[in-house]
Amino acid sequence: METTKEWVKENDPYYRKHLASFTTSNLKHDDSAFEFVFLNLAMQKYSPNGDTPKGERRDREYKAGARSYLVLPKFISSSATSFEKFASSVTDIIKVIDGLDDRVSVMTMHPEDIDADKRSPSPVIILQWLEEV
Repeated sequence: METTKEWVKENDPYYRKHLASFTTSNLKHDDSAFEFVFLNLAMQKYSPNGDTPKGERRDREYKAGARSYLVLPKFISSSATSFEKFASSVTDIIKVIDGLDDRVSVMTMHPEDIDADKRSPSPVIILQWLEEV
C-alpha cells in the first residue's frame, strides 16, 4: 500500500493531498471487488438530484472534488485489459444511478497498463468525485 501511495503522489498529476483518500483490500474475485467499490462510493457524500425530473438534465458546472484511490494488489493483477473492463462495468452501473451518473468518474492504474504514465505498482481504481460549483 505504501509503495503504491508514494507512486500515486509522485505520478498522478491530479493527486491533491487534501482531497485524496486511500483504501486497500486483498480481494481476488469480481463480486467482492464490486462490493468493495460500491461500499466506498456509499461512504462518500451522496446527494440525489431531487429538483430535476428523472431523465432530464439541469445544466451544471462541476469542479474536481474528493479522489479515492482503491488499491487492489491481488485483483486482476496480471491483466490491465481485464482490469479496465471491470472498471468499465463499474462505470456502466454508476451511469444508471440518479445523482451519481454525472458526479463520479472511474479511472484505473495498473502495473501492466499500455500507457507508461499509468503503470502503478498495484492495480488501482480511482473514483473522482465532481462537485457542483
